[in-house]
Amino acid sequence: MVTKEYYDNLQKEMANKSVEALVEEFNKQVGNTGWTSIRGLHDSILIDTLIAKGVDVSAVYDGVDISFKRKISLNEDKTRVIFA
Repeated sequence: MVTKEYYDNLQKEMANKSVEALVEEFNKQVGNTGWTSIRGLHDSILIDTLIAKGVDVSAVYDGVDISFKRKISLNEDKTRVIFA
């Protein structure tokens, strides 16, 4: 079971990472078809953190579903994820 403490710690950990580190974290999930509630939480916090840092994630997130079909990188000014 996921506790509030676990959620809060993961959220803080992600918030302290650079945008580049978050993109690397995303790319580690590409091609992984396994799913658990912990992974879902991780992925949700990852996307929310990128958005909070001002990054447009619309290439991989439509507001409901996150696509891990392709690796991503950042555009030149680091404000939008693009396919690598």
